[in-house]
Amino acid sequence: MSTVFFASAKVKKLERNASLPAKFIRLLDALEFGEKIKDKTVAIKIHSGGGYGFTTIHPLFIRILVEYIKAKKGLPFITDIVAPDARRGYTEEVFGCRFIQATGLRDTDYFTVNVPSRYGIKELELAGVLKATDFLINFAHAKGHGNCGYGGAIKNLGMGFVTTKSRIAIHSVVNTKPYWNQSKCKYCGICIKNCRSSAIKFNEEKKLVIDFHACVFCMRCVFLCPQKAIELEKTNYEVFGRALALSAKKVLEQLKGNYCHINVVLNVTPFCDCLGMSSPSIIPDVGILGSSDIVSLENVTLDLIDRQKFVDGSLPGHLRLEKENGHLFEKIWGKDPYIQVKEAAKLRMGQLEYNLKEIS
Repeated sequence: MSTVFFASAKVKKLERNASLPAKFIRLLDALEFGEKIKDKTVAIKIHSGGGYGFTTIHPLFIRILVEYIKAKKGLPFITDIVAPDARRGYTEEVFGCRFIQATGLRDTDYFTVNVPSRYGIKELELAGVLKATDFLINFAHAKGHGNCGYGGAIKNLGMGFVTTKSRIAIHSVVNTKPYWNQSKCKYCGICIKNCRSSAIKFNEEKKLVIDFHACVFCMRCVFLCPQKAIELEKTNYEVFGRALALSAKKVLEQLKGNYCHINVVLNVTPFCDCLGMSSPSIIPDVGILGSSDIVSLENVTLDLIDRQKFVDGSLPGHLRLEKENGHLFEKIWGKDPYIQVKEAAKLRMGQLEYNLKEIS
């Protein structure tokens, strides 16, 4: 059973030392990576987000982490696949260290690794910056995600350390299992008219395409199709979560145990930060979690999110609590968020069972 350290967002005293940033520093002490990073390059992997998004990790926490690493004689740098947005305070001056684009300015700094074909992809192009990294701190923002229900530490690595080509390949695995029978289809458009998330369309080649990032698996298209030309199964989205876990595993294999993972469970919205916008938080702020075990960390993160009281009226656009049972993210997206975590456990990336230890 792995230990996951927890700094709660709740403030019990009106004192600076009782605030979340202060507890975050104590959480970093508990992770005990200080002795491992002296005179070593330390990559801090974040998700920069973009556009009008403002719910990514607050720059203050990034600066605190950078200063902590420097105090331990480490050599920190920030990395992501896209350059950070200065409009939201994501600058080298604010960070206190330099930023290095993970796959280079032209997305050409990478190396290739082969993967088992059962994941729907043949190879992955991993970020070249990994070759210059002695120690990795996986600094992720926990939130929902259209394709797999949830995005946190696993997604921060699996999608955030590969080239554009590989990201497209991972997203495309949702189409591995056919879901449309063209011979039965009469092109009546009933499925398109009744899709409240506008996830269905006919492309230029007159083939039915479902955008699984928008699809909430309400199954209306399946039930309403008079010709029974659409067949959707959980495997259509589950394969994405499994591929995500595999990609994260390939990233961690490059570090040979020299890493730790941190999930910031604040400003939890239903969708990924890459959407380029933000909406109200769907639950109260939880806090910050850290562990050397990515499986335990993700498992407890999802558990804590599901225990919170849902904020009525917080869901934007067409989103709603569609299902009565399951995790909060599954009620929203119709997709089990634990799939990627369970796959990571099968890949022996960590343990599902955890010991949660709160930082006072």
